[in-house]
Amino acid sequence: MEQEFYERGREKAQQGDLEGAIQEFEQALRINPEFAEAYYRRGLARFDLGDCQSAIADYSQALRVNPEHLDSYLGRSLAYLAQGEAQASLEDAQQVLQIDGNREAAYKLQGTAYRRLGKTKEAIASFKQAAKLYLDQKDKDNCQSCLESIKQIQSAQIQAASAAETQKYLTQVINKLQQGKHREALEDCQWLLHVAPNDARAYCYRGIIRSKLGNLRGAMEDLGRAMQLDPNDIQVRHYRGRVRIELGDYRGAIADFTQLLELQPDNSQYYVCRGQAYSKLGDYRQGIEDYSRGLTIQPNDPQIYYHRAAARADFQDYQGAADDYQQAANLYFEKQDWQKYHQALNQQKQQIAKAEAEIKKRSAQLNRKDIFINQERQIRFNARVDRNLQERLLRMVGGYWDVAARLIELAKKKYPGMPENWYLQKVIDDLERDR
Repeated sequence: MEQEFYERGREKAQQGDLEGAIQEFEQALRINPEFAEAYYRRGLARFDLGDCQSAIADYSQALRVNPEHLDSYLGRSLAYLAQGEAQASLEDAQQVLQIDGNREAAYKLQGTAYRRLGKTKEAIASFKQAAKLYLDQKDKDNCQSCLESIKQIQSAQIQAASAAETQKYLTQVINKLQQGKHREALEDCQWLLHVAPNDARAYCYRGIIRSKLGNLRGAMEDLGRAMQLDPNDIQVRHYRGRVRIELGDYRGAIADFTQLLELQPDNSQYYVCRGQAYSKLGDYRQGIEDYSRGLTIQPNDPQIYYHRAAARADFQDYQGAADDYQQAANLYFEKQDWQKYHQALNQQKQQIAKAEAEIKKRSAQLNRKDIFINQERQIRFNARVDRNLQERLLRMVGGYWDVAARLIELAKKKYPGMPENWYLQKVIDDLERDR
């Protein structure tokens, strides 16, 4: 009786009615729970329906009944592969070959399992044996499939070797670059681009080397090419922004570092570089703001204080510049970087001297009845402006009327249409935040 259900199940499977076939095989197994072939056929149907776990269970049942049921080993090996269990698949394929050493399908499965496990030498040997057996049987398609697998493995090995060689030369380039051997590093990059003409990293490093050798145009060409090959490489955009500063393309540099900050808003170096570009462009206010942001991330970086001091000096905020140079000197002292320590102190002294000279100059020009009136420029605040705010602002900028007036003018351009007192308070708040 169970044989009839089994045969009907095979017929339905051949007709593509897999659900119906499973039902028939289940009927056969209810009558005879030790029917190994029915378990195997139900496993095939379940595998074709994509139910690998149930198929494995059926193949295992078939093997429990008949431990030498080779087709169940092969079926379970394939199902294990479909589930990503390469080691289990390999063990089943090897079990088949222990029983029958001429099973070509077992060699092919073994080769696939070895390949997924990264054992390329063993995989190639298995595929070769499978191809030989398929050829003996005149099974051209399967033989060709095995040979193609061998070709793919060998191609991957060549690519891996090429990638390793490329990485070796890149490491060599980086080491020479760090040692200051720029000409030698350039020669290595030239060779690397000859064998790997589409390697974005090689173009990037050649661009860096060219910039250090003073070939800024060539550096931009290389960094632009690297950006085309890998638009998401942060390092390339970083160096391109720095080269743009050297070339005087300050707006282009600002665009690069703005994009980088969108990706990495906590990178102080990007704020410093963008601050340099703004300062070079003459937008000292924005440059100072970027340096200040960098200091919120790296509050103990003396170089950022040094950069902000220079921007404040250009902005004629001499007292603010002196304070920043002092802070830079303190941090250099802690690092025992005596050359930069003395350099910062010298700059601080110069700024203090400028501040004192400016105070004397402005004191002579200011009307003592109203220290906010500049007789030469005839600049006056509106009579409704809060005098306390006026005095507070003047103290914060060291008595420099020109600095106060410039800050208010910038605030008016940025936020038009606000009351006078609002502009005073805005400038005071910004100065307190930067300090």
